[in-house]
Amino acid sequence: MAPVAEKTNSVLGRQEKRRRETRAKLIGATIKLLYENGTVGLTMEDVAHEAGLTRGAIQYHFDSPKSLLMAGIIEIAGRLGQHLDVRELTRLSLPDRIDRVVEDYWIGFGGENYAAFIEIAVRGRQDPELAAAITSTLEELERERAIVWQQVFADTGYSADDIIFWRSTLLITLRGLALTKMIGRESEKVAPQIDLFKDMFKRYLMKK
Repeated sequence: MAPVAEKTNSVLGRQEKRRRETRAKLIGATIKLLYENGTVGLTMEDVAHEAGLTRGAIQYHFDSPKSLLMAGIIEIAGRLGQHLDVRELTRLSLPDRIDRVVEDYWIGFGGENYAAFIEIAVRGRQDPELAAAITSTLEELERERAIVWQQVFADTGYSADDIIFWRSTLLITLRGLALTKMIGRESEKVAPQIDLFKDMFKRYLMKK
């Protein structure tokens, strides 16, 4: 390849890297502000300031607050769904595997990502386009996670439907505990409930 072409490709590569990094900073700042302050009063200026960037930078990447929130939903879904490593988990004994799965899920639901998601979801109730984006993103995530769960617990002897049912039960439980933590600020009351669910999960999956 000619030196000029190589230099051009190198410059384009650096520009693309900066573009991705800037976009990630803006989305990360949005999630942080949603967690701390909610959607009420959230502005593009606030996001740019939190990210250490200019208003022009945010306008270049996102043409509206809604497009930024939609990007936030995709990022949050990715963060909530990335923690299960099938190869690592299947090396563990079943009790340890259950402990790890429940703990990893709670890290996702008990932190800023899920709180930010709730804020966007509430806003989505009044915005059909945003609501559709949330639904589409979650449906894709659910399909991916269902496959992973079947792989992680394939050795239990239970059917795929049974495993997915227990996954749904776990998600409902953790979402409720996450809301309890957000509203009541009573984190110390959550840990015993997490341990109780682990024990229940073990009793069920280890029956066969």
